[in-house]
Amino acid sequence: MKYRLVLLIAMVSLAFSSLPALAQDCTFQLGFSTLHDLIPDVVGDCLDNEQHNPATGITRQTTTNGQLTWRKADNWTAFTDGQRTWINGPEGLQQRLNSEQFPWEAAVTQRLTLDQLRNAQYHLPLLGDENTPIQFTDGAGQIAFGEGATERVSAGIVNDTVAFGDLNGDGFADAAVVVFISGGGSGTFIHLVAVLDRDGQPAQADLAFLGDRVPVRSLAIAGGNVVAETVVHRPSDGLCCPTLEITRTFGLQGDQLVPRQALVIESPLPGETVANGVEVRGTASTFPSAESLVYLVYDARGGVIGMGSLPVDGYADQPGTFAAPVEFIAGADGPGHIEIVDVDPDDGSALARTTVTVVLQAAPITDGRTSREPTPELILEAPLSGATVGRTVELRGRISALPFEKNLTYRIYTQAGSVIDQSWISVEGDYGGPGTFTKSIDIPATTAPGPLRIEVRDESVVDGALIGSTSVQVHFTG
Repeated sequence: MKYRLVLLIAMVSLAFSSLPALAQDCTFQLGFSTLHDLIPDVVGDCLDNEQHNPATGITRQTTTNGQLTWRKADNWTAFTDGQRTWINGPEGLQQRLNSEQFPWEAAVTQRLTLDQLRNAQYHLPLLGDENTPIQFTDGAGQIAFGEGATERVSAGIVNDTVAFGDLNGDGFADAAVVVFISGGGSGTFIHLVAVLDRDGQPAQADLAFLGDRVPVRSLAIAGGNVVAETVVHRPSDGLCCPTLEITRTFGLQGDQLVPRQALVIESPLPGETVANGVEVRGTASTFPSAESLVYLVYDARGGVIGMGSLPVDGYADQPGTFAAPVEFIAGADGPGHIEIVDVDPDDGSALARTTVTVVLQAAPITDGRTSREPTPELILEAPLSGATVGRTVELRGRISALPFEKNLTYRIYTQAGSVIDQSWISVEGDYGGPGTFTKSIDIPATTAPGPLRIEVRDESVVDGALIGSTSVQVHFTG
């Protein structure tokens, strides 16, 4: 027991000694110090002192939030968090996405070559979950393992499928490489590898698994993202024969290759006439963490006449498909649109959204009426669209015809379309004439700061159809 305890203490000590520690004596110098002082919370603390390469004229320094870079050639000083870049340039401090460039910035310079990538060292999951180093020679490599090193696993670049472009916003072209791994069986596992330009030399940043025997039709780096046109497996496909053609997009955040969600509605087609219960079919480039998407159906006024969830069929970290009916009650024939949203279950934000414009078919009248209620004029006078609001908001407006039992309803939606509050509004006036309403409402305490939409609604008490609607966009300060 004593031996095991000593061994455990030694192992723990060794593990902690091998962890990268924060450099307590590092400092920011010159331009890096100036940029840090302008945006200290963005840059964070230094992890090491700046490292200068005299051969390239590039100086870099790693921080807790990203990396500082200085180029001697054009005196370019910037910080990137992997997605955005802050530059202290000729027009002062400016911020842009890594996929963008200011007019005064130099064009992207490509120093990496296909030959370098074909003869680079990669770290790949050759032995299960382990990232094993393997040296490529002329685009391929092999390692031996097992008892007596009698087993082999191979890897290589698939048909020299490589794309060049700037992934981290430093002005130098990086690369995306499609790599296969094969252990000699029927499976051939395809990965996308992001390779950064480090002073003119390739340095692997991260990789993403694309699938087993997944063809990559084309590969490009556009707008700071890697765009791969692939054919992946539907849940019903055999491993030999994927059939789902889908474009997958990945962006670099720090050194992490992160999938960008893209939603596509395949049916109904734009301009198609749809009735309640129409099946909506499409694809999600990344299987949503909530395992479902949210749909909203809007009429011509922007009123929400239907909402619910769409289950997604697929696997984690892979594309998915959806095909399910959507429910809505349209009070009249006319234009509208169906919106699909991937909602982050952690904070309720919209990770991606897409819309198809359709022609709505009115719900049939089955209660003996010859027509529906006439559409009133409904106006929200306060808050104004674009207003900044706090926890308490005053709703004030008017309606051209008094609603049933002198009641309207309101809803508050997040940017992702989720309803965070709804209730009644009493209307003042005489039946047969117009009415006015005023109500003070409280934004739920759990609501995060950001854009919200407030909708006031007049709904039919007979079948729930939306008779009148008006809405405004506001910014909630928290």
